[in-house]
Amino acid sequence: MMVPVQEALPFEDLPEVPTLSPWCQRWREGRHSWAHVRDGGFDSRKYTVEVIPEEEPAKRFVLAHHYSGSYPAATAQFGLYDEVNGERRLCGVAVFGVPVSPGVLTKPLPELQPSANRA
Repeated sequence: MMVPVQEALPFEDLPEVPTLSPWCQRWREGRHSWAHVRDGGFDSRKYTVEVIPEEEPAKRFVLAHHYSGSYPAATAQFGLYDEVNGERRLCGVAVFGVPVSPGVLTKPLPELQPSANRA
């Protein structure tokens, strides 16, 4: 398989780019890269999002690809799936975890009231 040479970004030393940018950030095996939309950027019609009912598939994916190499105390996990050669493939995970403290949410959102149903 031939891997295309990545052209230079129009930004320097930025961890993120504006959301209206034609560039898409990718993470694979703990390293990030950038792809231009014309080279296969994100097209939401090609993906589905579903709850991952068991923690293990999400945990394996996050440990393999996230830069931190760690997995949070999860309360829910969701998978981003695409279809490659007729086979459904997990290509992204979103994990909702237990905040370290209520301040994690109330500092940026002061009007937010902590849930009375916390575990």
